Amino acid sequence: MRLAPVNPVRTTPDHTPIRRYAVALVAASLALASPALWPEDQAPEAAAGGDEPVLEWVRADGLLPLLESHRGKVVLVNFWATWCGPCIHEIPALINLREKLDPSRFALVAISLDDQADAAWLVPEFIETRFPEWHSYLNGEFEDYLLVEELDPFWPGVMPANYVIGPDGSIFRTLLGGHSEEQFEEAVLAAMPSD
Repeated sequence: MRLAPVNPVRTTPDHTPIRRYAVALVAASLALASPALWPEDQAPEAAAGGDEPVLEWVRADGLLPLLESHRGKVVLVNFWATWCGPCIHEIPALINLREKLDPSRFALVAISLDDQADAAWLVPEFIETRFPEWHSYLNGEFEDYLLVEELDPFWPGVMPANYVIGPDGSIFRTLLGGHSEEQFEEAVLAAMPSD
Protein backbone atom coordinates (compact mmCIF):
# COMPACT_ATOMS: atom_id res chain seq x y z
CA MET A 1 0.00 0.00 0.00
CA ARG A 2 1.31 3.45 -0.97
CA LEU A 3 0.50 6.40 1.30
CA ALA A 4 -0.01 9.87 -0.07
CA PRO A 5 1.80 12.69 1.69
CA VAL A 6 -0.27 14.38 4.38
CA ASN A 7 0.43 17.86 3.02
CA PRO A 8 1.34 17.54 -0.64
CA VAL A 9 3.56 20.40 -1.79
CA ARG A 10 4.26 21.40 -5.37
CA THR A 11 7.91 20.87 -6.08
CA THR A 12 8.37 22.28 -9.55
CA PRO A 13 11.40 24.58 -9.76
CA ASP A 14 9.23 27.72 -9.71
CA HIS A 15 7.08 26.58 -6.80
CA THR A 16 9.40 25.00 -4.25
CA PRO A 17 8.62 26.03 -0.68
CA ILE A 18 12.14 27.41 -0.28
CA ARG A 19 11.89 29.50 -3.44
CA ARG A 20 8.51 30.92 -2.40
CA TYR A 21 9.87 31.69 1.07
CA ALA A 22 12.98 33.36 -0.36
CA VAL A 23 10.96 35.49 -2.78
CA ALA A 24 8.60 36.55 0.00
CA LEU A 25 11.52 37.35 2.32
CA VAL A 26 13.31 39.45 -0.30
CA ALA A 27 10.11 41.32 -1.19
CA ALA A 28 9.34 42.02 2.46
CA SER A 29 12.91 43.15 3.16
CA LEU A 30 12.90 45.52 0.22
CA ALA A 31 9.54 46.95 1.19
CA LEU A 32 10.59 47.48 4.80
CA ALA A 33 14.00 48.87 3.87
CA SER A 34 12.63 51.48 1.50
CA PRO A 35 11.55 54.57 3.46
CA ALA A 36 9.34 55.57 0.53
CA LEU A 37 7.19 52.50 1.21
CA TRP A 38 6.89 52.97 4.98
CA PRO A 39 3.72 54.50 6.41
CA GLU A 40 4.41 58.23 6.78
CA ASP A 41 4.33 58.13 10.58
CA GLN A 42 6.88 55.26 10.73
CA ALA A 43 9.45 56.31 8.11
CA PRO A 44 13.03 56.93 9.23
CA GLU A 45 13.59 60.60 9.86
CA ALA A 46 16.29 62.89 11.15
CA ALA A 47 16.57 63.09 14.90
CA ALA A 48 15.42 66.28 16.54
CA GLY A 49 18.32 68.68 16.79
CA GLY A 50 20.75 66.48 14.87
CA ASP A 51 21.51 64.94 11.54
CA GLU A 52 21.75 61.32 12.70
CA PRO A 53 18.82 59.23 11.52
CA VAL A 54 16.51 57.59 13.99
CA LEU A 55 16.59 54.45 11.83
CA GLU A 56 18.40 53.79 8.59
CA TRP A 57 19.99 50.68 7.09
CA VAL A 58 23.79 50.53 6.81
CA ARG A 59 25.79 47.85 5.01
CA ALA A 60 29.47 46.99 5.41
CA ASP A 61 30.41 48.94 2.29
CA GLY A 62 28.63 52.02 3.68
CA LEU A 63 30.16 51.98 7.17
CA LEU A 64 33.48 53.64 6.38
CA PRO A 65 31.87 56.41 4.26
CA LEU A 66 29.45 57.01 7.15
CA LEU A 67 32.35 57.39 9.57
CA GLU A 68 34.26 59.53 7.08
CA SER A 69 31.34 61.97 7.12
CA HIS A 70 32.30 62.68 10.76
CA ARG A 71 36.03 63.21 10.05
CA GLY A 72 37.49 65.80 12.41
CA LYS A 73 35.27 64.65 15.30
CA VAL A 74 35.75 61.89 17.82
CA VAL A 75 33.22 59.20 16.93
CA LEU A 76 31.99 56.50 19.28
CA VAL A 77 30.71 53.57 17.23
CA ASN A 78 28.40 51.36 19.29
CA PHE A 79 27.36 47.92 17.97
CA TRP A 80 24.39 46.75 20.02
CA ALA A 81 21.34 44.45 19.84
CA THR A 82 17.94 44.21 21.50
CA TRP A 83 18.78 40.70 22.78
CA CYS A 84 22.02 41.86 24.49
CA GLY A 85 21.53 42.77 28.16
CA PRO A 86 24.83 44.69 28.56
CA CYS A 87 24.04 46.60 25.35
CA ILE A 88 20.68 47.74 26.69
CA HIS A 89 22.28 48.66 30.02
CA GLU A 90 24.74 50.98 28.19
CA ILE A 91 22.15 52.91 26.18
CA PRO A 92 21.26 55.50 28.88
CA ALA A 93 24.98 56.21 29.45
CA LEU A 94 25.53 56.70 25.72
CA ILE A 95 22.50 58.97 25.40
CA ASN A 96 23.79 61.08 28.32
CA LEU A 97 27.24 61.26 26.76
CA ARG A 98 25.82 62.35 23.40
CA GLU A 99 23.81 65.09 25.10
CA LYS A 100 26.72 66.20 27.30
CA LEU A 101 29.47 66.56 24.67
CA ASP A 102 29.80 69.23 22.00
CA PRO A 103 28.28 67.89 18.74
CA SER A 104 30.88 69.81 16.71
CA ARG A 105 33.57 67.63 18.33
CA PHE A 106 31.75 64.35 19.05
CA ALA A 107 29.37 61.99 17.27
CA LEU A 108 27.73 58.77 18.43
CA VAL A 109 27.02 56.21 15.71
CA ALA A 110 24.94 53.34 17.10
CA ILE A 111 24.28 50.30 14.91
CA SER A 112 21.86 47.53 15.84
CA LEU A 113 23.14 44.06 14.99
CA ASP A 114 19.71 42.47 15.29
CA ASP A 115 18.98 39.99 12.50
CA GLN A 116 18.00 41.78 9.33
CA ALA A 117 14.70 39.90 9.18
CA ASP A 118 13.72 41.12 12.67
CA ALA A 119 15.33 44.56 12.64
CA ALA A 120 12.67 46.29 10.55
CA TRP A 121 9.95 45.74 13.16
CA LEU A 122 11.76 44.79 16.38
CA VAL A 123 14.26 47.65 16.64
CA PRO A 124 11.76 50.48 15.95
CA GLU A 125 9.35 49.01 18.50
CA PHE A 126 12.16 48.57 21.05
CA ILE A 127 13.37 52.15 20.60
CA GLU A 128 9.87 53.63 20.71
CA THR A 129 8.92 51.83 23.92
CA ARG A 130 12.26 51.86 25.79
CA PHE A 131 14.52 54.68 24.54
CA PRO A 132 12.71 57.14 22.23
CA GLU A 133 15.73 59.46 22.25
CA TRP A 134 18.04 56.67 20.97
CA HIS A 135 19.20 57.10 17.38
CA SER A 136 20.43 53.99 15.60
CA TYR A 137 21.29 52.50 12.27
CA LEU A 138 20.05 49.03 11.35
CA ASN A 139 22.26 46.16 10.22
CA GLY A 140 21.93 45.88 6.45
CA GLU A 141 23.93 42.63 6.27
CA PHE A 142 22.63 39.08 6.64
CA GLU A 143 25.62 38.28 8.87
CA ASP A 144 26.30 40.71 11.73
CA TYR A 145 30.04 40.04 11.75
CA LEU A 146 30.40 41.49 8.23
CA LEU A 147 29.47 44.93 9.48
CA VAL A 148 31.67 44.89 12.59
CA GLU A 149 34.61 43.30 10.79
CA GLU A 150 34.56 46.12 8.25
CA LEU A 151 35.79 48.28 11.14
CA ASP A 152 37.63 45.63 13.18
CA PRO A 153 38.75 42.50 11.28
CA PHE A 154 39.82 40.92 14.59
CA TRP A 155 36.50 41.42 16.41
CA PRO A 156 36.12 38.45 18.81
CA GLY A 157 32.30 38.51 18.70
CA VAL A 158 31.84 40.23 22.09
CA MET A 159 28.78 42.45 22.52
CA PRO A 160 28.42 45.31 22.98
CA ALA A 161 31.34 46.36 20.80
CA ASN A 162 32.35 50.01 21.06
CA TYR A 163 35.06 51.75 19.06
CA VAL A 164 36.36 55.24 19.76
CA ILE A 165 37.48 56.70 16.44
CA GLY A 166 39.87 59.65 16.61
CA PRO A 167 39.47 62.84 14.56
CA ASP A 168 41.94 61.38 12.02
CA GLY A 169 39.61 58.42 11.36
CA SER A 170 41.70 55.73 13.08
CA ILE A 171 40.58 53.51 15.96
CA PHE A 172 41.77 55.15 19.17
CA ARG A 173 40.31 52.67 21.65
CA THR A 174 38.21 49.49 21.65
CA LEU A 175 35.73 48.89 24.47
CA LEU A 176 34.23 45.38 24.42
CA GLY A 177 31.53 44.30 26.85
CA GLY A 178 29.49 46.63 29.06
CA HIS A 179 30.91 49.98 30.18
CA SER A 180 29.82 52.93 32.32
CA GLU A 181 29.23 56.51 31.24
CA GLU A 182 32.46 57.50 33.02
CA GLN A 183 34.48 54.91 31.09
CA PHE A 184 33.00 56.09 27.78
CA GLU A 185 33.60 59.73 28.62
CA GLU A 186 37.21 59.08 29.66
CA ALA A 187 37.93 57.23 26.40
CA VAL A 188 36.26 59.89 24.23
CA LEU A 189 37.94 62.83 25.99
CA ALA A 190 41.33 61.11 25.74
CA ALA A 191 40.85 60.94 21.95
CA MET A 192 39.93 64.64 21.63
CA PRO A 193 42.76 66.99 20.81
CA SER A 194 43.24 69.72 23.41
CA ASP A 195 42.02 73.14 22.36
